[in-house]
Amino acid sequence: MLGFAAAVAVIATPAALSSDSASPTKIPIGTTGGILISAYGSAWTTDVTLDRLIRIDPKGPAISGKLHLGARPYGLAAGAGSIWVASQAADTLARVNPQALKVTKRIHIGFQAFAAAFGAGSVWVSLESNGTVVRIDPRRNRVVARIRGFTDPNGLVYAYHALWVSDLGGGRVLRVNPRTNRITARIKIARADWITPGAGALWVSSERNRVYRLDPRTRKVTATVRVGANPLASAFVGGELWVPNIDSNTLSIVDPVSNAVSRTIPAGNAPLGVLSTPDGVFVSMSNDGAVWRFDNSG
Repeated sequence: MLGFAAAVAVIATPAALSSDSASPTKIPIGTTGGILISAYGSAWTTDVTLDRLIRIDPKGPAISGKLHLGARPYGLAAGAGSIWVASQAADTLARVNPQALKVTKRIHIGFQAFAAAFGAGSVWVSLESNGTVVRIDPRRNRVVARIRGFTDPNGLVYAYHALWVSDLGGGRVLRVNPRTNRITARIKIARADWITPGAGALWVSSERNRVYRLDPRTRKVTATVRVGANPLASAFVGGELWVPNIDSNTLSIVDPVSNAVSRTIPAGNAPLGVLSTPDGVFVSMSNDGAVWRFDNSG
């Protein structure tokens, strides 16, 4: 386990890329790239080692701002007019004004935050330290619920009218009803780490070097796709699922029709997250301090 995962909303789906011939643009961000999200006209990531939130102009592409947050900022979410940054080494969730690039509130949530997501009018954060998921009300800037019943909660996403949480240590994905804050389903998936919604399904990256297709209606696994080593923060690009494989230095492109890998793309040093935008597909590298952008051409 690398110790990285988060939940991110992909808000755009560009045309499929001619990845075999694409020459990516490399955007230096510092030391250790994190998860990517798109919001408020920018792409966002963190430098986990240098403790910074990074704002990227996707059209440039170029860095348009940096904010020092401290304590290994990692989990990212966007909503209620803010960027929300969860710390892996402190007990805080930072609320950031995306235009001014300033912290407007620090909320005490608990230690070892792993992932963040926005949905049902709330911010949700998984905490590895005590196996809980916390719910934050952005109107009050405070924790309003602590949901227990997890062993090692990692990635989480709000999709299909529910919150879905991967429990790495428990080997399962859990569904949380946002109206009651109660767990309503537990689906066995070994080493579940990251969850990406799309094509009417949930795609769960597993440290067993597989991606599992989960039907949110029946709550059953309907397909298993073998990918590279240690897959994490995938995203849909032009109708295909791009899966970054941290330990293989590749991207596995999964066809959701055949539920199989259609091609594999070499990708830098420990690709960790993928983000799809109208201006290109961004891939963060966790070991070379860069974000790659593939153009929407071909």
